[in-house]
Amino acid sequence: MRRVSVSSGAPWEAKVGYARLVKLGRHIYVSGTTAFSPAGLIGDGDPYAQTAQCLRNIDSALQRVGSGLWDVVRTRMFVIDIERDFDSIARAHAELLGAVKPATSMVQVSRLVDARMLVEVEADAVLGAGRAVSGERPRIVAASLPPDSDLAGMLESVDLPLPAESDRVSMLKAYLSGELVGCVGYGRYGDAAVLHSLVVIREAKGEGVGRALVTSVIDRLRESGVRQVFLATTDTSRYFGYLGFTPVERNAIGAPVLASPELAQYGADEATYMCYTI
Repeated sequence: MRRVSVSSGAPWEAKVGYARLVKLGRHIYVSGTTAFSPAGLIGDGDPYAQTAQCLRNIDSALQRVGSGLWDVVRTRMFVIDIERDFDSIARAHAELLGAVKPATSMVQVSRLVDARMLVEVEADAVLGAGRAVSGERPRIVAASLPPDSDLAGMLESVDLPLPAESDRVSMLKAYLSGELVGCVGYGRYGDAAVLHSLVVIREAKGEGVGRALVTSVIDRLRESGVRQVFLATTDTSRYFGYLGFTPVERNAIGAPVLASPELAQYGADEATYMCYTI
């Protein structure tokens, strides 16, 4: 079997002599992963945020070999205070992997490499195992905007307007088994873009629809030279944090982006502004 090793470039990998991920045939082994990103530690003092970032980092490593969290069959969580942090760590694990339900363990250790680390997660995956869980991945397609379309009906059901041509908005739709289960919109402003109108029907929540839609948007924008994707939210900042968006100050956003239909509807203190750097 062919062996593939993937490095994330973290300094510990070269110092200790290990890979972030090893793939042997269909079997994938991800090393113990912490909440560090290129910007530094995510979630200092917050076990929930650190666990979510650990799992996002694992997902990023898996995607480099054509896999993802949906293929995970086992996780192991190492925590420094299991009595204090169990509920927070468990909640993050359930939200990102609850639909997959891998085998798992959570054990307490005396400390991790960096004293700020509250949790470390390692994972095993089997390429293709996710298809045995859901049997199907969301199908993402570009959407047209006629007022009698299934997209218009979905947006109307959640009191969102169908974008007008003057709004410069593109839409994507997600289907499972031929049924429309979600949508998302985005507009481009130079080398920046704005994400909005992410909708997933209740029956499809936990099936990876929202992640698939947002990932498709980011992939399309990456190919067109966009470097930052912004959004404004009043109640879903934690969810978008799972997807790699981080909070930003409103005054750090360029004027054309702030003038977009999605962001212009909010005052300075009415929403949380977030950014995904491509």
